[in-house]
Amino acid sequence: MTTPSPSRARSPRTSSLAWRLPLVAACSAGLVGCGLLFHEGGEGWNDVERPPEIRPQEDTAGLPAGMGSLRQNEISIYLRRGDLQLRVTPLRESVIRVAAPDTYERLSALASGHHRIFRDRTGAAVPFELFLVAVHAEATRVTFEPEDLNLVSRGLRYRPADIHPVTPAWDRRQVGPRETLMAVYAFPPEVDLEESLEVEYQELRDRSWERIYPRIQAERFRIRAGGG
Repeated sequence: MTTPSPSRARSPRTSSLAWRLPLVAACSAGLVGCGLLFHEGGEGWNDVERPPEIRPQEDTAGLPAGMGSLRQNEISIYLRRGDLQLRVTPLRESVIRVAAPDTYERLSALASGHHRIFRDRTGAAVPFELFLVAVHAEATRVTFEPEDLNLVSRGLRYRPADIHPVTPAWDRRQVGPRETLMAVYAFPPEVDLEESLEVEYQELRDRSWERIYPRIQAERFRIRAGGG
């Protein structure tokens, strides 16, 4: 598949929402790991064989795994459009290493497996920037358009190069009341998490990464300082 070219960003209305999704059990076809991706307890992961990591996406020297304390909702971006709620979690290694150990294990296994999946599906030589996207409806059945979720990085808009469902019902493009559906998105590697990052869905745009990233940096500093 040919990686789409970025386009210049426009300025739609903004919207953000801090919400918590219900616990959802999900397995991804072709992955070794299966678990509660939104659950912070982490039961049942000690005996899971994790696939090998494809490539560290940036320097993680001095940032050991298993020393983080942040929950998934603290490193995620949220949007809401009517009854449709979206949660976007970066799967970059240096980001998820600041998560609590059980959360890190789940997200790391998901990322490693999907780097393989997208490499096989697209033949891309350079790993994509991966994000776990969840859609949720609270009270009504809602239609959603997966391809309408875009990223804006350094003033350029990037469309997903590929999308791989985690929950099988994703392909029906509808989410029912109190249901959560998930997929992993592959974006071009030019997306820069160290700079400004905005998430768009149709007319919505969320800029909360500018508040989330300093939290991640502070947790990296704490870990590198010895976890004190």
